[in-house]
Amino acid sequence: MDMIQIGQLLSKFASGVILLDRQATILWVNDYIEKRLNGTEWVNKNFHQVLEDGMETSPAPGKVYRTASGDSYSLEDHPIEDVNGSYNLVLMTSLQDCKNKDIKLYCLEKIMESISDGIIMSDYRGKVVLYNKAQEKLEAMKARDIMGKYLWDVYHYDSEDQSEHREVYKSGQAKVNLYKAHAYKDGIPKYISYSTYPIIKDGEKIGVYSISRNENRLQSQLAETIEQKRLFAREEPDYIKTEETANGTVYTFSDIVGNSEATLSLIREAQTMAMLENNVLIVGETGTGKEVFAQSMHNFSRKKTEPFVAVNCAAIPENLLESILFGAVKGAYTGAADHVGLFEEAGAGTLFLDELNSMPVSMQTKLLRVLQEKKVRRVGGVKTLPVRCRVICAMNEEPRKLIKSGGLRQDLFYRIAGLCLFIAPLRERKRDILDLAAFFIRKYNKLLGKTIQVLSPELQEVMLMYDWPGNTRELEHVIENLMIRAEENRRGLGLGDLPEYLKEMLLGSRAANFSRTSTESLSQILREIERSVVLESLDRNSWNISETARDLGIIRQSLIYRMKKLSIRKGE
Repeated sequence: MDMIQIGQLLSKFASGVILLDRQATILWVNDYIEKRLNGTEWVNKNFHQVLEDGMETSPAPGKVYRTASGDSYSLEDHPIEDVNGSYNLVLMTSLQDCKNKDIKLYCLEKIMESISDGIIMSDYRGKVVLYNKAQEKLEAMKARDIMGKYLWDVYHYDSEDQSEHREVYKSGQAKVNLYKAHAYKDGIPKYISYSTYPIIKDGEKIGVYSISRNENRLQSQLAETIEQKRLFAREEPDYIKTEETANGTVYTFSDIVGNSEATLSLIREAQTMAMLENNVLIVGETGTGKEVFAQSMHNFSRKKTEPFVAVNCAAIPENLLESILFGAVKGAYTGAADHVGLFEEAGAGTLFLDELNSMPVSMQTKLLRVLQEKKVRRVGGVKTLPVRCRVICAMNEEPRKLIKSGGLRQDLFYRIAGLCLFIAPLRERKRDILDLAAFFIRKYNKLLGKTIQVLSPELQEVMLMYDWPGNTRELEHVIENLMIRAEENRRGLGLGDLPEYLKEMLLGSRAANFSRTSTESLSQILREIERSVVLESLDRNSWNISETARDLGIIRQSLIYRMKKLSIRKGE
């Protein structure tokens, strides 16, 4: 085989091939040089002179050169001895030619390091051979610490059999759309959404790779959309949701009313919890909207297409609660028939246990066993069924107090409270009171065919000063009564629309400390009450204006205005 035949053979592996004699005279160039670099004009010329004419720097094989037209090339010089003498074969590779295998591999590596989705690949032995930057962020680990290690060592599995990559390698079957945590950071699981695929070439298994989706940005965009929808609902008079959806829910996060910092923070926290698979405990006083948050979390989660099943533990007699939750078989007790329990009915969705603190301790023991073993057996039955649903519990009392009083098993608390969501009472988020009032006015306008638009300033003051022990449910009750008593074609609601028992309830807690003289009007009494409330809050917050404004649920400028209007000065 002569030198030209060798050059033709090498053309299959490099973009450009140039044959030189011992004096560096160009003897032959391949088709690529002729077409791209006017190679026919190079033949019989000195190679170095040609490069100096077209390159920005002097030639040096192994370096990258840029032509006058802006193209970049890499040169490799290969001396060859032949019976006819010494030759040099120069391989000229275009750095912009993505058909070249080396360039193609380099580009793919760059792409994998730049994409936002995580990629991990293991070889036929189960050793990690690829782990990109996105996967580092998702799992809070470093590639330098795990490359070349066995998967079961990296993720601390007890055995090789626990590795999904090995399972996929052995079966040759992909596992798609999974949502699990394999890595832990400070004991906290790092949940990711991913799919795992085998790599098979010509029937031979080579390795396994997983693509993990980075959903932080998508989740953030979804949360922003929900927030915009919440703001829209405040202004839309007909936006009153009442119909149940196919999964058994009515509410989503976009239906939650209130724009206090406490409510906005609570929504963000609940959205984060919704994306995890842990059980959740929601704690809040009666009427704070615990089920609204539970339904919203279900609809924000991956289980949103699955059923949402709710039960109020306080509304079911103790002797029926077990069979309702777990199901029963015919003959288990007098009158028993085969029926499915709520754990089965929930399937892969969400089971919401409201007022769990009303559940008898003996029943709590049975519930704990089901949650620990993730298996349920119908009353009177022998067959166990897997529990696939997520459990969200709610209670209207502080868990620690319940544990101390014996009303809640401590081990059950740890099982149900993998994540805890505490809903603040309405008196601690006063900014929400008027938002909720406006929402309920729209609701009852639609139901009663009225056109109420506003609350009188006096009524607003009373509502902001009241403690609302019944929270949102009590507030709706007050608005409903006001709306029913309001005359047709009225545009506003005032204190005069309140029935006497509600007027006494709203004013009694504050007005009891003030004796009304025959010359005092209602507005004077309210002024004294307001002055007292502001002074109490100022004292409680060491006369810090910003802290007091937050405490009262008003803006700083409004507090300063009220202090001037009420003649409040520091030192009182």
